[in-house]
Amino acid sequence: MEKYPEAVVAMAGGRDYYQLPLALIEGDLLCRLVTDFYFPADKAFFSRFVGGMLSRQLISTRFCEGLPSCRVALSRHALLTAVLMKFAPRLKLDRVKDTALSVQARRVATKAQAALLCYSYYASEAFKDGEDRPRYRFLFQLHPDPTIVREILSEELVRTHCGNNSLIREHELSLPMKQFEALAAEPHLANGIIVASTYTANTLRDRGIVNCPIHVVPYGVDSSLFPSTDKKETTDRPFTVLFVGSLVQRKGLSYLLDSIRIINTRQIKVVLCGRGYVDKQLLASYADIPLELKIGLSRAEVVAQMHNSDMFVLPSLAEGFGHVILEAMSCALPVVATPHSCAPDVIKDGATGFIVPIRNAEALAERIDWGLTHRAQLCAMGQDAAVQARLFTWSRFRSRIREVYKELIASVE
Repeated sequence: MEKYPEAVVAMAGGRDYYQLPLALIEGDLLCRLVTDFYFPADKAFFSRFVGGMLSRQLISTRFCEGLPSCRVALSRHALLTAVLMKFAPRLKLDRVKDTALSVQARRVATKAQAALLCYSYYASEAFKDGEDRPRYRFLFQLHPDPTIVREILSEELVRTHCGNNSLIREHELSLPMKQFEALAAEPHLANGIIVASTYTANTLRDRGIVNCPIHVVPYGVDSSLFPSTDKKETTDRPFTVLFVGSLVQRKGLSYLLDSIRIINTRQIKVVLCGRGYVDKQLLASYADIPLELKIGLSRAEVVAQMHNSDMFVLPSLAEGFGHVILEAMSCALPVVATPHSCAPDVIKDGATGFIVPIRNAEALAERIDWGLTHRAQLCAMGQDAAVQARLFTWSRFRSRIREVYKELIASVE
């Protein structure tokens, strides 16, 4: 059996439920995960004495069964920075933390003579030129190419003034130019790239990444956490259109609300489930539309809302993937989304959902109005969406990650 070099993975938090490092450790390909915090729940002392002082949610989101803590290396600098930001949120230290993780990952990889597999934001220092530059520099690009996203958001500032409060907060517009340029340079420093959507891959190619291999590996969804329901056509309640995500203009929120204005009927109820920052100015611009706001719902509450809705709409302007699309499909909810997301990878247009252009309220209105007047077909579409979503499992994601990792190693040889 051919022996492949192990990899050092760099990321903060419990990104993607630790599926990337878990994929590698399942194939004996993980050297270390370099991160800011990981709870050693597999160690009796910590689990028994320290665990009692921490919330179950923190433990569950910062520990992964199958990923032993002995394979995790913490960056003390990144941890300290994360703690400072927790208690002083006004401190803008994200790039300080990112840099600390990047430096630590390079140091660990150099010492172990391992490959580097960094999530975007944590690659610039790890990949830069120098005597100890790792031979294998692989990037998991989370978001579309930053320069393209910056262009889209800059155009949106001019087109849709009501969403400017949230637009100017986006990383691609708010980062100081030096930090933005470092982020945009990451794909150009790699000699292998993994992305979760074809859209992200296309943006990288449009920005000159042509000689570096780019592999598309779509995420998975846990159907036990997002179960489907056998929905029946019903007219005893309003037709419910659901949106789940940050209530900001990057998600194309104004175009969804414009589409409801176009349809102009009391038969539709719009439910917005938000988390994080809420663009109150944007929502205030649509005071004429009856909106049901639900902020900070638990996962179980979001699933219940999906089961009680008729259609899910996510008209994002720029999305690296859009995991909530798969989650809604898994719950037997037809999805309307844009091609600037994972939609072309997971939705069969017209069969399990609809794909509409970005910034097109008229196209959104047409699809929503069709669902309103074709509820039986829409229910059947939702069931087909659930079947389609179950093709995208986390097991499939991890298996493909291992295959791609080996292909990337071979491409550098």
